[in-house]
Amino acid sequence: MTPVPPTLSQDQRVAASRLAVANRRRRAEVKRLIKTGELSLADLFELADHEECVAQMRAYDLISALPAIGEVKAERIMSRAQIAKTRRVRGLGPKQRAELFRALVR
Repeated sequence: MTPVPPTLSQDQRVAASRLAVANRRRRAEVKRLIKTGELSLADLFELADHEECVAQMRAYDLISALPAIGEVKAERIMSRAQIAKTRRVRGLGPKQRAELFRALVR
């Protein structure tokens, strides 16, 4: 038996859509700040503790947004840190975070 999603009113759907758009824009802004170097890795983890939408960002998106990190290098770093490609920032354990700092912070 497959679960049935809750029935939402039109107002609830519109509100959910607006929230989703705002969250995507915030994550895009955070990725831009990471790419330009305005936001450090430590700052990002601090921000993720306070902002739900940042905590929901995929770890792969975070790593690949860092300056001088492409897709191949991001996958190599994630493999070394034993981070699944689908893992969210919130779900990173202390050892995984430490491995990211070791690999990324020079």
